[in-house]
Amino acid sequence: MAGERNSGWPGFFRVFAVFAALMLLLAQSGQDLAPISSGDWQVLSIYEGLTRWSVPALFMVWGMYALEGGNKSALGGTLLTLALPAFCMLVFWGGLYAVVSHLLEGGALTLGGVWSALVSAAQGDTYFHLWILYPLIGLYLVHPLLQRFASSASRGEILYILGLALLFAGVLPLWAAFHPNQVLTVLLERFQVHMVLGYMGYYLAGWYLRHFTIGRIPEFLIYILGVLGVVLTLAGPSLIGGGRDLWYGYTAPGVALTAAALCTLFRYVLGVSEERSRRRAVYALGECVFGVYLFHQIWALVFRWFGVSPLALGAVASVPVFALVYFLLSLPFAWLFSHIPGVGRWLAD
Repeated sequence: MAGERNSGWPGFFRVFAVFAALMLLLAQSGQDLAPISSGDWQVLSIYEGLTRWSVPALFMVWGMYALEGGNKSALGGTLLTLALPAFCMLVFWGGLYAVVSHLLEGGALTLGGVWSALVSAAQGDTYFHLWILYPLIGLYLVHPLLQRFASSASRGEILYILGLALLFAGVLPLWAAFHPNQVLTVLLERFQVHMVLGYMGYYLAGWYLRHFTIGRIPEFLIYILGVLGVVLTLAGPSLIGGGRDLWYGYTAPGVALTAAALCTLFRYVLGVSEERSRRRAVYALGECVFGVYLFHQIWALVFRWFGVSPLALGAVASVPVFALVYFLLSLPFAWLFSHIPGVGRWLAD
């Protein structure tokens, strides 16, 4: 059964996911400054575990917007409306960060330097937080096939693909880490199915959770699994073993379950008021909020240039406070970039 199409909750969820992604990056960068296993490092590790879901959530949001149209897009149209803008976004922001870093280090601004920065970005030399655009471009390249599948597949067929994604991208790699010499482990490594299904699963899952209405019992089970996912992510490394990378991975079962549970929670519990002005405001914010993610590291560079440490307020307070500061300072610029006539959606959408 198809759910509501015009609700404002996807924009609200997108804003929350971007803010959590800012906290994630702050927690990760803070761990580079804190002694390993110190009190601050442990706090930052917990923050990281609590916000790892934000990356899968962004892919879910991209999927729910791109696939919701239901039309079978032509290949050329997809390349022009999705893949090419994402690539231009990568090149623009990669070049901008190279230029800003150069200027903060005392360099001069020249046309040759700008052109060199753009070319370098096009060749893959981009700022660290822009990595998320690479798998997004890959998904957009196969989007016509995914959209044809989503528009014609039954609900059961979609659930089958989502189940395969969870199994091969999350559960089996976890099992293989504890059984490295098993035949199944060798086959999994050779087939590399988990690499194919990981982000594609999130892309389809976001559309599924928006397009279909789920019953109250499945909804309740998703929330339980989401809580279990948080516990697995945070406690898995110490209680079960295998290391943080195994449990904190973006396709790890705990992280995936948390993202799905929060997406469900926003649709059925935390949705935006039906008041038109509020829905319009959330929609407008959701339209440009990814620009906040793209822009906020400029403020991190500026703060670092002024000698402000990302742990200046202590590990507990620094992550949420600096995330909020970066978010609010970046929002006007994200809005401006998104409203540049003709190219706004290519820069900050």
